[in-house]
Amino acid sequence: MSIFSRFFSGQKEERLPALAELLEARGVPPDEPCRNDELLATFDSFRASEREAFADALASLHSKGLPLPPAWRDAQYELLPQIVPTWMGQRDPYLFRPCFDNLCKRILAYGKPVPPEWLVLWDISEDEADSIALEHLEEKTKGKPFVRQASGIYRSDFGDGLDASRILLPNCWSNLFPGQNTFVATPRQGLMLVAPQILLPKLVEALGESLKESGQELLVATMYQWVGSKLMPASLQEPHPMIQPQREFRQTDSLAAYAAQALELAKMGIGEPCHLGMVQTKQGRTLTIATWLEGKPALVPDSDLIGFVSSKGKPLGLYWRQTLPRIQRLKGDQVDIWGPRRLLFASFPSSEELADLECFAPPEVHAQILGQNNAPQKRQAAPQSRQSEAANAAMSNNSPVPAHLRGLSLGMQDDD
Repeated sequence: MSIFSRFFSGQKEERLPALAELLEARGVPPDEPCRNDELLATFDSFRASEREAFADALASLHSKGLPLPPAWRDAQYELLPQIVPTWMGQRDPYLFRPCFDNLCKRILAYGKPVPPEWLVLWDISEDEADSIALEHLEEKTKGKPFVRQASGIYRSDFGDGLDASRILLPNCWSNLFPGQNTFVATPRQGLMLVAPQILLPKLVEALGESLKESGQELLVATMYQWVGSKLMPASLQEPHPMIQPQREFRQTDSLAAYAAQALELAKMGIGEPCHLGMVQTKQGRTLTIATWLEGKPALVPDSDLIGFVSSKGKPLGLYWRQTLPRIQRLKGDQVDIWGPRRLLFASFPSSEELADLECFAPPEVHAQILGQNNAPQKRQAAPQSRQSEAANAAMSNNSPVPAHLRGLSLGMQDDD
């Protein structure tokens, strides 16, 4: 805090506006804040510019429908860190700070996320609040080591629902396997898994089982690796058998972000969010597919493939999304929204324009993938091209992915 600097600044304030006056100028009812003795005491120690920031914070809380902060004298002992997916940090009206790829950390007070306005009203910096929260988590972690499983990997067992937040405390898990590469996973808030590289298949198996249990409580599926005192998404080299599971885990996180984003976009009414799903190739590789329906402006995600469907529901084929810029007439506008990128397209490509794109699967195979080939085909079989071979490979079940992971993240994205 900077209380003493205010007393000895040597600067003379021209006028110190009252809180009621500042709130009235911002259209905020002054009754509730003015009845809070601690807030008034903090406000009275402020200079004029700081009083303006204080009133701005109160007005922001009022506009968001968020409550006033609890008293700092008590709340300072109740701060704890929490990790959430980056898209969630961007979406929610709470303080967040990126920490690792696809993860950010928030601060909890009494188990509730802290809005940035609370720090202004408490008159503390973000760094100070973050440091206090981390110290409290360290205290809660002492003497509670991870539990070794029969598989050889380690599982958290803290029982406070903040297990995943221990990813912020590498000292408590990075030395579990001296001299070996260490991998961690945090599929939900109450679970953290740690394994050496030699036990990656066991970690994948445990992570897959946990994802089945998590349901809507999924935190993040991506596996992370501790490399040179830094944590980053696990990067495996061919022909490592766990490359594909890690790819599926990362795609699962992407689908979760897009699913949450689609719910928000549906309320905005600016276009139709493309449904997002996945398909598996013969080699076991999974690709994300966005389904673009003709008839409405489309909100297209950054998928591997785009499946175009006519206004009559006829599949028109699957195409590589990265070749979409070949259609110069279509100019997508980036949507201003939290989370992963989407482009808004006002019109649908013509059949001639689709021919300019690189095809992954013809309409017939596209229909099979969508489950629409109810009637037998009577047309004569044509020689397979490279594109149709790739499309047919997408229908194969020959996959090196462990059986318990197959189909884990397949399916179409629904609004509910």
